Amino acid sequence: MTDSLFLPALSGQLGTWSYYACLMSLADVEARIGYAKDIHKNSSLSDMIQRALEESKRGREIEQYILRTKDRFFNSLVVGVYGGDPQWHPFEVKARNAEHADAPMDEDTIGYLELSGGEELFALDGQHRLAGIKAAVKKNRTLDDERISVLFVSHQKTAAGLKKTRGLFVAINKRAVPVNKRDIVALDEVDLAAIITRHLVDNHPWFSRGQVDVDRFTSAVPAGSKALTTIAGLYDLVRASIRGVMAPEDREALIDADRIRLSEAKITHYRNLFLDYFKAIAAIDPQLGAALSAGDPGAMIPAGRTANNPRLLFRPIGLAIVTNSLTRLRKTNSLTATLKLAKSIPLLMTAAPFSDLIYDPLRNRMATTNATLAARLLAYMLGAPADKKLREAYAKHRGDPKSRLPRRLR
Repeated sequence: MTDSLFLPALSGQLGTWSYYACLMSLADVEARIGYAKDIHKNSSLSDMIQRALEESKRGREIEQYILRTKDRFFNSLVVGVYGGDPQWHPFEVKARNAEHADAPMDEDTIGYLELSGGEELFALDGQHRLAGIKAAVKKNRTLDDERISVLFVSHQKTAAGLKKTRGLFVAINKRAVPVNKRDIVALDEVDLAAIITRHLVDNHPWFSRGQVDVDRFTSAVPAGSKALTTIAGLYDLVRASIRGVMAPEDREALIDADRIRLSEAKITHYRNLFLDYFKAIAAIDPQLGAALSAGDPGAMIPAGRTANNPRLLFRPIGLAIVTNSLTRLRKTNSLTATLKLAKSIPLLMTAAPFSDLIYDPLRNRMATTNATLAARLLAYMLGAPADKKLREAYAKHRGDPKSRLPRRLR
């Protein structure tokens, strides 16, 4: 039997659940808390869940986050308690200052929770966090004394108790709302693309003077907008260009860049890579470079979206298509060769492969549903090999099984 453990805690009630909010060391979390196997009668299912958690990519990501991030932080684990002899020891709370003597004191809510060591403890929420904590602590015992918040709820091993606990498990996990992209871009201090995007919008003259619509979070802007792209479009462009064009050789290292903050030197390095990429793209179309550098960019950007001058790089979808195409070319070409090929990209959407695919020249309207096909065709036109699927997709779009792919550009 494990020794008794005294945890500083608050006692509370919510709905039909009594709970205790405690502080617990990572060493005790690693040693005492298991996975939610007790809410399943089927032992094979319990074993499968434990294996899946211990082997999961998310668990490994959290392990690396703990080991590599100085500013690591977690929200509370929710832990079911069954068996043993847990005891609540409330404090006698008295005011030290006379002026607070008459203030209401909830004496029963502050105290220590005593765990005898005979309890079964299992995570109802935070199972991937638990897997990551267990793995990290085993690799680095200096983490033992760090403490996290744990919410303990009582579990009854009856049919009704199992049903109630499973219901809580589902309510916490299935109905949790994932963080949306808007919040990532606005707030995330770990995600590399979000950090770079915010820096550019705050500091760089090509992105900080109205060229990026920070209020619109769609992938498109109206034709008359004074902004070149939206903040969501810039975020996607930063992410795709760094990983696909400028530094595909860093792919493995960049996988962690969504969840573990890179060093400031690395962030600066990748920000400069993106700026190099965007400067190379802007150099393809002199009108774009001129508009971005103008004293009033908003006066020039809409001119690149008129029916008489429908320029590819003046629309978020055009920037995305070009980046997608160059990512495909980069798989078989050096960076220098890829950016050299980019100089042959048609600048007007009235040209192939854009006209009648993503652009309606009669109405000066975009059809973004064909963006992926446009990127594949552009990559082919710049030198990428064709395959059967590309030919079939293009023929289907044209409504003619005998349609031939557009002529190559070089």
